[in-house]
Amino acid sequence: MKSKAAEEVPPESGEVNLGFLGKEFPALHEIRDRVLMLSLGNAFLCEEAFLKKSGSAVEGLLENLRQEIHALKMRFPGKFTTEIDTDSIIEDLHAHAQRLQNPNKGLTDKCTIGALGRELEDTLGALTVAVRKIKKKVGGETPSYTAKDAVVGVLGKAKTPASLATRLVSLAVKTVFVLLLLSLGPLIYLGVTMDREGPLLKEIGKSEAHIQTQKAIISSSEKERETLLGKIRSMQADDLPRETKLEIMEMNVKIHSLDQARHRAEAEIADHEGRIKDRKQRIQEVREKSFMDRFFRR
Repeated sequence: MKSKAAEEVPPESGEVNLGFLGKEFPALHEIRDRVLMLSLGNAFLCEEAFLKKSGSAVEGLLENLRQEIHALKMRFPGKFTTEIDTDSIIEDLHAHAQRLQNPNKGLTDKCTIGALGRELEDTLGALTVAVRKIKKKVGGETPSYTAKDAVVGVLGKAKTPASLATRLVSLAVKTVFVLLLLSLGPLIYLGVTMDREGPLLKEIGKSEAHIQTQKAIISSSEKERETLLGKIRSMQADDLPRETKLEIMEMNVKIHSLDQARHRAEAEIADHEGRIKDRKQRIQEVREKSFMDRFFRR
């Protein structure tokens, strides 16, 4: 059962990656963990009791997920030129959650071979891509003006009373100004884009702050992982009740999620350490060159 939005926005292959979201979307992360458990295709995880519990958990998180996405959209400074549909994908998740709460043998068999988990991953992947697009617009793009806005602006200026002589003088001044900019353009470009210590030092500072943030994530993940492992060890026994087995399985999935967060943080640290090394090398080059050498890229 796939929405039109899910068909138009194909998810990434493999496991749904929410690393770019950080901790902004706790409901989406929780749903991802449930989907991950169903994707294992384990017969024990596909029993009726566990499917009902998973469906109920997912359905209970959907309203929070709607609010998280709405809050993200409200941060956009204006109206989206093209609305990004997330509601229909969330409705798909709701339909999946209801099916999980009323499982039959066909659904159980589908779960056992991993097909049910893959369907949920496809839907969740489509939602993740849509949220990524919204976040990209909120973080870097500004509302664009339409052709209608431009035409109205031109017509408004045309109505301003001005004599022909004034308009000709204004046109001549603008022409001279444009020609001056064209002649100075290459020099301005060289001056603006040449290496300076200040911007490079700022980039180093940002990378160092980012590294500290990622180290904090690693430390937090390791502490939480050790806590979960301790709980699992304390619950180990020869004959465990069903609920205890489910709780242990959920904690194992959470540990897997924490390991992934740690690996992502380690990759981020390595990337920013490389950036810092590059920026320091460029600063050294800046200090060794004269102003004119830097200006003319010599």
